Amino acid sequence: MRALFNLKNAILITCFLALGCFNNQVRAQDYAHFEPWATFTTQRFIKKAGFWYRNDFSIRPAFDDDFNVLFMVRPRAIVDMWNILDFHAAIDFRYTVYTELENRIEIRPWEGLQLHWPDFGRVRFDHFYRFEQRFHWKEGKERDKISLRSRYRLNMHIPLNNTRTTDHTYFTNVSAEAFIPHGETFEESYASTFRLGFVLGYNHDKKWRYQLDFYLDQGRNTEEDTAEASRFIIEAKARMAF
Repeated sequence: MRALFNLKNAILITCFLALGCFNNQVRAQDYAHFEPWATFTTQRFIKKAGFWYRNDFSIRPAFDDDFNVLFMVRPRAIVDMWNILDFHAAIDFRYTVYTELENRIEIRPWEGLQLHWPDFGRVRFDHFYRFEQRFHWKEGKERDKISLRSRYRLNMHIPLNNTRTTDHTYFTNVSAEAFIPHGETFEESYASTFRLGFVLGYNHDKKWRYQLDFYLDQGRNTEEDTAEASRFIIEAKARMAF
């Protein structure tokens, strides 16, 4: 009961702080909006091949000046090396529907390395670097230029009611992520440059995990050449392993 009470207080405080920070960003910038995301993930360990196979299915509405909805499917393979380093290989299939602009298509292969270190027992850190190759075009038109981008995320994971994230464990994550383009990129209504994240989650068992992610995202509107932009994201996630 005490853990549930503490979790409820943490959720309220986090929402209050996140909304306060976003409100300050909205006042300071002309271009800011809200995005509620929903993601369902399936995950399976392939014993013969020795890797995890994961599928992400995501819907991401954006309450922008031009309302749009992004639909994404992301198959991914994860190889665990020595329980400290993971290799990721994935491809994003993204389709964005706009109310006024042309719909957008993006195919995004990427490769990543995730280092789980340091580990202080209850508090664990991981470093995640990924390199993206982004193939983008407007529906009905020729493919736009290829854009290359690196991303680096530092994440801290803390279980709240157990010393490790086992069955029936509430947990929290705190993260910071940088987006680094390489060379010229295509025009986007929103291009992320830096993201702060806070997660509240519940690991029910080995099969099911649920979490609510809060992001404060800094970026640019490259289509209108806006110097700065921002968005506040709340993402509901559910993961099923089998």
